[in-house]
Amino acid sequence: MPRPLVPDRRARILDAARALILEHGWPRTTVADVAARAGIGKGAVYLELPDKAAILDAVLRRSTRDLTAEVRRRVVEAAGVVDLPAVYRFGTEALLGDPLMRALYVGDETLLGDHVRDVAGGAGGDRYGGRLGWLSEYVARLQDAGVVDPAVPTESVVRVLGIFSVGLVHAPGTIGATSDDELRAAVALFADLVGRGLAVDRPSDHAADVPADVEAARAAQLGLLARLDHQLDLLEEP
Repeated sequence: MPRPLVPDRRARILDAARALILEHGWPRTTVADVAARAGIGKGAVYLELPDKAAILDAVLRRSTRDLTAEVRRRVVEAAGVVDLPAVYRFGTEALLGDPLMRALYVGDETLLGDHVRDVAGGAGGDRYGGRLGWLSEYVARLQDAGVVDPAVPTESVVRVLGIFSVGLVHAPGTIGATSDDELRAAVALFADLVGRGLAVDRPSDHAADVPADVEAARAAQLGLLARLDHQLDLLEEP
C-alpha cells in the first residue's frame, strides 16, 4: 500500500533547509539533515528536488519572492514619487532584512558557502538576460512619467542599471565579501548618482516645468515586480 502524501511537503523541505542554513550554514547541511528536520524520508526530498543544489536554489527563490513582496509593500505605501533612488533604497533595505539574501549580496560564505562565488553560473544568466527586456519597458514608462530624462536613450539607461544589478550579485565572488554598511553605502551612492544624472528637474531641461506623474511611476514599478513574480512562478513549475 503506497504511503500517503505529506501535506505541504515542498514547503516543509524549504522551511527545514532555511532553518538549517541559519543554524549551521549550508556547507555543513546535508540532504539527510533537511529530511530529518522536515520529518520526512530522504527519498521524499528527492521527489521534490533533485539534489542539494536545487534545494538551495529553491530556498533562495522563495527569499527573492519575499523580497519582492516587501519592495511592493514599500512602493505602495510610499508617499512621494517612486523614482530610481527610492527603488534601490527599498530593495537594499528589504534584502538586508532577509538573512539569506543578505548573505548572498555581502558574500557570507559561512551561511552559503561556495554559492556566493558560483552564483554567476547555471541558469542565473538566463534569468538576468530576460529581465533586461522588462527593465527597458520600465525605464521607458518612467521617462513617460517625467521621472527619468527622456533625452537619455532608454537602452543606455537599461545598460547602466543592468551592469550594476548583475555586478552587485556577482561582486562577492570577484572582489570579495563586504559589510552591510558598505553595501548600503555603495547602492545609495549609485542610486544618488543615477537619480541626479537622469532627473528631469535640471534648469536646462526642456521638461522642467512638467510635474512627475506619481501614480504612473508607481504603476511602472509594480508592473516590473509583477513580472519578476511571474518568472519565479515559472521556475517553480515542474
